[in-house]
Amino acid sequence: MKVVVSRLKTVANVALCAAALSLAALGGGCARGRSAPEGGEAAAPSQASLVASTPAQNRPAPSPTVESPLPPPEGFVNDFANVIDERTEEMLEAKFERLRASQRIEFSVVTVETTGEQSIFNYSLAVARGWGIGPPAGEGGGGLLLLLAIKDHKWRLQSSRSLEADIPGDVAAEMGTVMKDSLRAGRYDEAVIKYADGLIKRLAERRGFSVQGEGLNLQTSPEEKTDTPSPGKP
Repeated sequence: MKVVVSRLKTVANVALCAAALSLAALGGGCARGRSAPEGGEAAAPSQASLVASTPAQNRPAPSPTVESPLPPPEGFVNDFANVIDERTEEMLEAKFERLRASQRIEFSVVTVETTGEQSIFNYSLAVARGWGIGPPAGEGGGGLLLLLAIKDHKWRLQSSRSLEADIPGDVAAEMGTVMKDSLRAGRYDEAVIKYADGLIKRLAERRGFSVQGEGLNLQTSPEEKTDTPSPGKP
């Protein structure tokens, strides 16, 4: 009987030691999990990891793999809400193609009826990341995504890190006011043209390329138009 009790005590001691070692190992693993990566900061995201431009907002943690809530894009303009007419879509496609060819800047426009239960920030960010808009990091250029949620009456511009200095959040938000009247009137194609042209014009000014030289054909706003007298008239 004494032998049996002695063996039971030995087994119990071994089990307690094993449990203590397991807890110590788990504690060490949790501590490592909380520590910062080597270098003291997270790895920089790829160019396709876009951040919000309007309004200014804290940058979310980059995700290595993000699934877009929308199917793969077909061209630069993806009008899932069917609010952009065919002529405008063709014009924007040609303009955005020239912008990418000359400046390596990808500009995508997306319309949806609603973002559902997601905020437009998270929804547009997932689309931008999932579609991989913009060239890979280190190759210059950048990416822009303008998303309009028609029934939600909201819009959002996402831009890559490489374009943040050219189009900071407060500037993008202020420039977006050019769409206000057109959106209220339901003229979504007109709103998109105004905002896209304004953004391209700013990029041209900041980056030193010629809008006319690249054949981007920006729309002239009424206040920028000047009356040129016809020959023979004062």
